[in-house]
Amino acid sequence: MTARPTPKLLPRNIAALRQGQDPASAARTIVGNSVSTRLESGIGNFFPGLECDLRNLERRFFPFVEVDTDFGQIIVISVDAAAAADSAGISATDIQSYRTLEDDIRRGGRWTVRTMAGDFGPLGPQTVTIADLTGVSFGDDRRPADAWVAIRMLRENSLVTLTLTRVSGPGEITLSGLRSRYLDANGALARMFEPGELTQSLCSPWTHDFRDCACFYWASNHPDIALPPLPVPAPPGNALQWNVDTAWERLDRSMQSPPIANALGSDQNPPRNSRVVPEMVHHQINRDWQLLNFVLERREQVTPYTPSNKNPSQAGPLPDLPTLIKHLRFAAGVEIAVMLEYLSAAWSLRKPDGLPQPLQNDLRAAFAEIRRIAIGEMRHIRAVNDVLAHLMPAGAFEPALAVAAEIPDGGKYRPLAFRSATIETIEDFVRIEAPSESVDGLYAPIYATLAGGIGTEEQVQSIRTVMSEGEDHHQTFLFIKEWLGRHVPDSVFLAGTDLAAPPATNGAHKTLQRRYRKLLEGLYDGYKAGMPRGAVSVNAARNVMLGSGGIEGALDSVAAKGFLAVFDPIADPRFASITRPNP
Repeated sequence: MTARPTPKLLPRNIAALRQGQDPASAARTIVGNSVSTRLESGIGNFFPGLECDLRNLERRFFPFVEVDTDFGQIIVISVDAAAAADSAGISATDIQSYRTLEDDIRRGGRWTVRTMAGDFGPLGPQTVTIADLTGVSFGDDRRPADAWVAIRMLRENSLVTLTLTRVSGPGEITLSGLRSRYLDANGALARMFEPGELTQSLCSPWTHDFRDCACFYWASNHPDIALPPLPVPAPPGNALQWNVDTAWERLDRSMQSPPIANALGSDQNPPRNSRVVPEMVHHQINRDWQLLNFVLERREQVTPYTPSNKNPSQAGPLPDLPTLIKHLRFAAGVEIAVMLEYLSAAWSLRKPDGLPQPLQNDLRAAFAEIRRIAIGEMRHIRAVNDVLAHLMPAGAFEPALAVAAEIPDGGKYRPLAFRSATIETIEDFVRIEAPSESVDGLYAPIYATLAGGIGTEEQVQSIRTVMSEGEDHHQTFLFIKEWLGRHVPDSVFLAGTDLAAPPATNGAHKTLQRRYRKLLEGLYDGYKAGMPRGAVSVNAARNVMLGSGGIEGALDSVAAKGFLAVFDPIADPRFASITRPNP
C-alpha cells in the first residue's frame, strides 16, 4: 500500500509562511490557509464590512488592555489585571498600574491614551500625541494619519509605551509592553479574542443595510443589480429589453415587462427606460425577502435552472500534464499581451481636465477602468505562474513571462496589435473577454483538466477566479463602450485617431521599453525564487509599474509627445514571443 501524498498548500498568509519556514512543520498540513486567503478573494471592506471588522483586532493591541478608537481617541474599555499578575516579566509597578486602571474603570472612570511611543513600521520609531494626529500623513518624518492607523502600524512584538490620562480629574499612568500578536503559530486567532468578536460590529447585510448600500458594494454572489427573469416562453436571445440590468430588490416584481432604471440609449446600445424603479423599503425587505429571486449567470431565475455553455467543466480536458503546462504558459502570455494592448489604448484617451461634461467624467471613468483591468491581468499572470510552479517538479519551474504572439478574438486568433481606444477597439476588447467563463474560453480546457484530478482544489479555484474576473472585465468593457459611445466621432474622446508609434530613437519610448523590461525581469526573479524569498523582487517589480518613475510615468511621457504607446518585442528567450499550442 502506497503512502498517501502530503497535500500541497501554497502559503499565502503570514501564519502559513511561518509554518512553511519551520523545518519541523514540513510534513504537516498548514492550518488556516484557505483558497480565499488573498485579499482579492474577499470583499475588502472592513467598516462597515461583510467579513470582519479589522478595527476589532486593534482593540487588543496592548497586553491585558482592551481599547476602542472613537473619533480620534483611544479609549480604555477594560483591563485584565489578574492576567497581568499571572504573566511572567511584568513588574510589580506595572501590575499595580493595571489594578488601578481596572478598579477606576469599574467605578466609572474614563481613561484615554495621550501619547504612544513605539516602532511604527515604515514611519520608524517615534512618539506620537494622539490628539495631534490630523488625518493627513505626507512627506518626510510624517506621523500616522489617525489613532487607528497609529495602532495598525505598530510592529508586531515591538515595545510600546502608553501614557494614559484620566478624562475628568487628575491621573496619569505609563505602561510598557509588547504589541500583541493577533494570530498564533497555526494561523488561528489568538486566544485573547472572544468568539464572534471580529464580526460583532458589522452591518446587517440581509435586511435594512442591503437597501441603502451603493452599487458594487456587495460581493458578486450577493447582487444588487441583475438581469431580469425571462418570461415563459423565453424571448429571443437578442431581445434587448430583457438584457439590461435592473434593481434586484425592486418593488415591481411583475413578469410582463422588465423594469429598467436607465436612460434611453442609442441605436448601438440596449434601449433604456428613463423611469425610476422603486425599491422595497426596509420593512418590506424584512417581510418579503422570499420574493427576491436567485441569481445565476447574472440573471434572476424563476424556472428550473438549466446550465448554459458557461460551465467550463463541460470543456474537454487536455490529454496530459505536458500539454496542460503548454496551455498554461500560453495563457500567461495572453494575459501579458492583452495587458499591453489595454495600456496602449488607455493612454490614447484625451486628458479630461478642462473638457465639458459629461465627456470629462466619461473619460475619467473609462481610463480608470481600463487601467484597473490591466492591473487585473497582472494578478492573472501571478495566478497562472503559481499554478505552474506547483505542477512542476522541484527545481524545474521556469516562470511563464513570454508574450503571446496571438490573442483570442471571438473564436479566432489575431496578432498582437497596438491601437487607439476607438469604439472598434473597445468592441475588440469586449470579444477578447467575452468567453472568459465559457467552454470555448482560453481557460476552459485548463480548468477542466485541473478539476479532473491533475490539480489541487486550490489550483482549480485559482483558475476559476481568473475566469470569473475575466467575466467582470467583459462587463466593464461593455460599460466603457457605452460611456465613450455617447460621444461621436471617436476624435471627441481620443488624443488622436491616427496616432503613430514613436520612432525607435525617441527618448520617452526608450524609457518605456527599459522600464517594461525591468518589470519582467523583476517578476522573473521573484517567481523563480518563490515565496517568501522572491517577495522583494516581486514588490520591486510592482514599484516599476506605478508612479512618475514607473511605467505609468513613461506612458505619460510618450502620450505627451503625441505618440501611441507601444511595447517592442524583447529578444530575451524568457520574454520572447510565444505561439499557441496545437489544439
